[in-house]
Amino acid sequence: MNASYVKNYNYFNESPSLSVVMPAYNCEKKIFFPILSIQNQNLTNFEIILINDFSQDNTYNMIYQLSKKDKRIKIINNKKNMGTLYSRCIGTLISKGEYIFPLDNDDMIFGEDIFDFTYKIAKKNTYDILGFKSVFSHRYSENIRNMKDLYKYIYPNNLIICQPKLRTWIITINGKFNPHDVTLWAKIINSKIYIQAINLLGKNRYSKYVSWAEDTSMIFIIFNIANSYIFVHKYGILHLSSSSSATSTQPFNNNFFGLVFWLEIIFDFSKKNYNKNYSVSAALYIMKNYYKNKSKINKANLSYFKNIINKIINSRYIQNDKKILLIKTLKKFCS
Repeated sequence: MNASYVKNYNYFNESPSLSVVMPAYNCEKKIFFPILSIQNQNLTNFEIILINDFSQDNTYNMIYQLSKKDKRIKIINNKKNMGTLYSRCIGTLISKGEYIFPLDNDDMIFGEDIFDFTYKIAKKNTYDILGFKSVFSHRYSENIRNMKDLYKYIYPNNLIICQPKLRTWIITINGKFNPHDVTLWAKIINSKIYIQAINLLGKNRYSKYVSWAEDTSMIFIIFNIANSYIFVHKYGILHLSSSSSATSTQPFNNNFFGLVFWLEIIFDFSKKNYNKNYSVSAALYIMKNYYKNKSKINKANLSYFKNIINKIINSRYIQNDKKILLIKTLKKFCS
């Protein structure tokens, strides 16, 4: 594919309805698909913020050519590979849209009306977050029926937040699971809420290299401060999961760091004691799943993990029996 497939659009509205924020890393073979699917939307008052995360292939040249044809495209170039958390945050901070539409660089938008449909509902009812259906697949297909794993999510042990007024629940291994809520994608999010969440997270945190579980960390904070949420039963995007995706190719220690970062966010940004107690379950889950490969964890990440565990243990919110269990399991994990 080449840039000639991308439509010309020489006008940019300084007050767009939506800002599509998309990190781009080594995606020269895929970047056209999401861009074309965005351009096919009936609602044209949007901007596309592409954050080139120090790609080592021809990604930058490709998105630069796209930006010459479409004035709605803005490019940020990271001076080094910073990861998706940082890239999404800095892209969102410069956005001008009323709502943020997070998208990965290999995802595609279904149909031509998802922007118009979601924006009108969110705007009319002043929803902070509007979620919609997605197809989770390992490959592209022209026909939705041919896609693998139709509407399936593979991380049922992740956590959102106990937020009854938003009609969202805590996610535990044995508890309720709502696959619409746990991800950052398949949503439009009020930009003020998103930016507030980024500021709460702080630059010291989002400047760390986090590309594993970064979306579950960010959406946890967003749900904590949002005032309203709705889920609509309409398919909006194809979320591609492949062996070459960013999260699938992360080194072992990056994956572990991302989960510990997620654990820290859960604990630090929980408003309710129940959520803070859940961090014990999350910590035990991490140790259980990484026990066989604990020798691969480097000293820095192990020290980071121990510090978070000690923070949890020393908290007045955690019950004594859970503290004892956590201390015992950590001792075994580190032995």
